[in-house]
Amino acid sequence: MSIPTKTLDNFHKAATSLKLFSRAELSDEKNRSLIEKLYVDPLPNEQVFKTLLADNTTFLIGRKGTGKSTVFQRVQHELRKNKLNAISAYMDIRNVYETSQVDPAHLEKADKLEEALTASEIQKFLLLKRFFKSLLEDVRNELKTQVEQSFLSRLKDNLIGSSSEVFESLDAVINRLDAPNYEDIVGYVIAKKKDSSEISGAASVEMKSELSVGATGGQAKGSAAMSANAAASEASQEEYSQILMRIIQIPDVIDELRKILSSIGMRKLYIFLDDFSELPPDAMSTVVDGLISPLSRWSDFIKFKIAAYPGRIYIGDLDKTKIEEISLDIYDLYGGAGVTQMEEKATDFVRRITEKRFKHYKIDTEIVLGRSRGDDIFRTLFFSCMANPRMLGHILLYSYESSLIYNKKIGVRAVQDASERFFDEKVMPFFSTGAFRLAFRERSSIFSLKELLEAIVVKARTLRQEGSRSHDTSPDRLYSSHFYIAREYDDLLLSLELAFFLTKYFEQSDREGKRVSVYALNYGLCNKYQISFGRPAEKRSDRLFFVSRRFDYNGIIRDYINSNQEVKCSTCGKEYDVDILPALKMMNMKCPTCGGGPCEVINLSRKYEDLIKSVNADLLLPETEIGMLQALHTEERAMVAAEIASELDCSGQLIGRRGRKLSERDLVSREKSGPVYKYKLTEQAKSAYFEDVRGSSLNIDDAE
Repeated sequence: MSIPTKTLDNFHKAATSLKLFSRAELSDEKNRSLIEKLYVDPLPNEQVFKTLLADNTTFLIGRKGTGKSTVFQRVQHELRKNKLNAISAYMDIRNVYETSQVDPAHLEKADKLEEALTASEIQKFLLLKRFFKSLLEDVRNELKTQVEQSFLSRLKDNLIGSSSEVFESLDAVINRLDAPNYEDIVGYVIAKKKDSSEISGAASVEMKSELSVGATGGQAKGSAAMSANAAASEASQEEYSQILMRIIQIPDVIDELRKILSSIGMRKLYIFLDDFSELPPDAMSTVVDGLISPLSRWSDFIKFKIAAYPGRIYIGDLDKTKIEEISLDIYDLYGGAGVTQMEEKATDFVRRITEKRFKHYKIDTEIVLGRSRGDDIFRTLFFSCMANPRMLGHILLYSYESSLIYNKKIGVRAVQDASERFFDEKVMPFFSTGAFRLAFRERSSIFSLKELLEAIVVKARTLRQEGSRSHDTSPDRLYSSHFYIAREYDDLLLSLELAFFLTKYFEQSDREGKRVSVYALNYGLCNKYQISFGRPAEKRSDRLFFVSRRFDYNGIIRDYINSNQEVKCSTCGKEYDVDILPALKMMNMKCPTCGGGPCEVINLSRKYEDLIKSVNADLLLPETEIGMLQALHTEERAMVAAEIASELDCSGQLIGRRGRKLSERDLVSREKSGPVYKYKLTEQAKSAYFEDVRGSSLNIDDAE
C-alpha cells in the first residue's frame, strides 16, 4: 500500500520537531505556541514539570537532547498563562559568557598596570555585568510579550499610568549598568590579595615543615594546613564576590527591579539558566559564588532554575537541603524498581512522545510503524535513543529517508540502520575532530578515551564470538552489549557517556553483593560492530544477567588507569603515582610537595601519541568552531547560523560570532542570504580537517 504524500510530509514535520535544539520554539503556522499540546513529561502526573514550578532553586540535569530546554519552555508558558504572580527570564548562560569576553590584548595591557584589576578580575566583573544586563533585557521582553498577548491584564488594571512607564523604568536600570559606580576599591582588592598570599604562604610553610616529621603525622598536619588554606581561599572568593556586588550595585538593581515588578503584582522572578555546564570552570564558579548563591540567600524574590550536564555541576556554598535536583537520564528517572520496570517505563515514555507527536500531526501509527517479530517497535526505538527525545527525532528522520519515502514501514531493520547512521554522523566525530582541539591535554584526553572505548568494544565482540562458538545454544550467550564496573569508576566514563558512546543503564548488586554500575553501549555502535544488544527476559534469573561475571570490566578500567593516567601538580610539575589519588582528593588535590596545585589527573594517549603530535598547530581551534566545520562537512551544503546551532545545541548568535572568525581564516565562506548569512565549508577546510581519516573510526583490529 502506498503511503499518502500528506502522511509523509506530516511525518517529516513531526520528526523534525522532535530534534529541535535548545530554545527552538514549537509553534504552528500562525506562530502560536504548541508547547502545552506537545509536551510529554518523563514522569507520571507531570512530576518534572510541577517540580520546576516550585519555589526553590532547581538543577535540571541531563545529557544533550534529554529535554531540559523543553521543560523550561513548558514552565515559562505556564507562568505566562496562569498569572501566578510571577515572571520569568531565560538566559543561555554560555552566550552571556561569550558576549562578556574582551580582546585578550586589552586584558594583557590592563594586567601590566599596577593599580588595575587583574585580567581575571576584569573578566569576572564583565561576566556579572553582562549577566544582569541580559536578565533585565529578558524581563523587559517577557513583560512586553505578556502585554501583547494580553496574558498580563493586571498590568492594565493595577498600573498607575501606562505600561510604557514600566518599560522606561527598566530601560533606566539597564542603562545604569553601562555606567556602574566605580568605588575606590583598588587598594582594598590589593590588600585582600596580600592577605590571601600571606595566608597561603604560611600554610605552605607549615605543611612543608610538618611533612618532614614523619609519614603519618606529616600527612595529618599537612591535611589540616591545606584545609586551612582552602578555607582562606573560599573566604577570599566570598569577599571578592561582595566587592563585585558593590561595583555593579547588585542589591540596588534587584531592589529596584523588585519594586517595578511589585507595582504590577509580580512577587517572584524565575530565572532559567540554560547551558550552565558549557561554562569554563572559573566562569561557573563566578556565576555561582558571585550571583546565584548570594542572591538565593539575600532575596526570596528570585528563584533559579538551572540546566546542567551530569557530573559537570558546581554548587559552591548553596544549601543542598534547599536545592532540588532532577535527572532526566533513564536510570535516575526509572531505575528504582528493577531493570525490567526501568525498560518498560522508558519504552512507555518513548511511546507517549511519539504517539502524541503523531496525533498532533495527524499521522496514523499503523501506517508508518511496523512490528518487530511480535515485539513492540517502541522498545527498539527506546534502545536506539535511550529515551532521549532529540535522538529519537534523528532516528525517525533517518528511518523516514531510508524506508517511508520508499513506501516501506519503519521496522527493526530501519531503526538499526538509522542508529548506525546516527552513530557515524553525530557521535563518532567526537574523536575524528578531537585531534584539532586547542589544548594538547584535551586532545590527549579524548584519544585516551578512544583507547578505552576500543578495549571495551573488543571485549564485547570477544564475548559474543565465544558465545557463538559455545555448545550452549541458549541465546543469552550471544548478548554482550552491557557491562558493569565499580561505581567509583563512573567519573572515568562520564565523557564517553556525555558523548553518547554509552549510557548508564542501571545499578544493582553483583554476585558478591557489591553495588555496581551497569552500562549499555550505543545501539548504533553495536549494530556497526555486530554486538548483540539486550538481554534474555524469559526466566526470573535473567534479572541478574547484566552482572554475570563475564561482564565484569573492572580489569579493563584498571589497566586503562595504569597505562593512560598520571597525576601531576599544575604548579611545581611533581608527578605522583595514580594510587595516591584517593589521598589527594581528601586534601582537595593540594600538592604535598609544594603546597600549591591543584594536582590534576592527566589522561595520556600512548597509542595515538604520534597522531596528536602530527597535527599542525595552525589548525587548532576551539570546540565550537570545530563543531561548526563538522556540521557543514556532514550536511554537505550551505547552512544558516540557526541550522548549525541546532546541531551544536547552542545559540545562533554564538554561531554568528564564531562564523565570522572562521570566514576570516578562509575555513568557511560567509555570504549574505536575505537577513541572515549562509556558511559553507571551503575546500581549504575540507583538505585540512577531513581528508585524514586516522581518527574517524574505532581501530578495533589493532586493538585486538
